[in-house]
Amino acid sequence: MKTNSFDSCVKIDACICAKDGIISQAEEERIRDMICERFLEAEESEFDESIQVFVDSEVGIKEYLSFVTGPELRTFVLQLAEANASADGLDPRENVALIKSYEIWGISRNA
Repeated sequence: MKTNSFDSCVKIDACICAKDGIISQAEEERIRDMICERFLEAEESEFDESIQVFVDSEVGIKEYLSFVTGPELRTFVLQLAEANASADGLDPRENVALIKSYEIWGISRNA
């Protein structure tokens, strides 16, 4: 699977937000707004396509995590995921996914 940073960030956030069984409209809107602020060149259609591919895919978060290598981008995507997953109340399953993602990348949650 070939992917870019924007696409990987969207899918990581979607994976974490979906751990409670659904990506709420509030979560999706926040992901779109915040990710597009970071990636100014990205178009809304690219976001929609990334979400659709995520929904149709069986790929897990560990694989998506492997596509993001820069420490600054890793910190950004996990802080983004935490903010987005909290948009409708941070479910314990979303929190576990966040904790595991921080651990996989070796990042302090307070970074």
